[in-house]
Amino acid sequence: MKILQVSDIHGSSRSAVMIGSKAKDVGADIVLVVGDITNFGSVEGAEKILSTIVELAHVPILFVPGNCDPPQLLSYSPRSQNLVNIHAKKIQISGYTFVGVGGSKTTPHRGTWIEFSEEELGEILAGLVGGDGLIDWVFVSHNPPIGVEVSMAGSGVDLGSTSIRRFIESYKPIVVCCGHVHEARGISYLGETPVVNAGPAKEGYCTLIELHERHAHVYLDTL
Repeated sequence: MKILQVSDIHGSSRSAVMIGSKAKDVGADIVLVVGDITNFGSVEGAEKILSTIVELAHVPILFVPGNCDPPQLLSYSPRSQNLVNIHAKKIQISGYTFVGVGGSKTTPHRGTWIEFSEEELGEILAGLVGGDGLIDWVFVSHNPPIGVEVSMAGSGVDLGSTSIRRFIESYKPIVVCCGHVHEARGISYLGETPVVNAGPAKEGYCTLIELHERHAHVYLDTL
């Protein structure tokens, strides 16, 4: 399976066109949009961005909201079958389970729209496990885990989440797809699990991920 991972579009219509075109050009099977679709915009604005990607890519688009998206997007049910909101949900595609959580932990300035305490994040994540645990799964989280390079702000503040790190270490996904920290684009590792911050799509960044036999091969790329 080939995945195109993007995040932090922040309302850029131009980036949405580039994402859809990139997905088609590289033969992506799905696109993961990992939050901050808008820049404190509306649900309608988010839908416009996502619909543009759907129309150009012609593959399923899975997304979670980011902390700069409207809170109503957490429960938004898209009209298109190719567009799936996976916040606090999981979905199976081609033998892999995609598990999502949107928003962010409480930010230092406490001024964004979708923020959770660590306790709230822990409760959301606990509800995603189920009786059989998680097998062959991909974690889609706007907020990165704490204590990795891709969670470090330019100021030196670690914006990662302890609840998200615990979840990763407990259930060991194949790959973690995150965003949120624009300046921390890159690939980190928790054990053998790659943690991928694709960088802001509004600045032309993306990541390609190939899943093969329960392993992820990750390539930082541009739109």
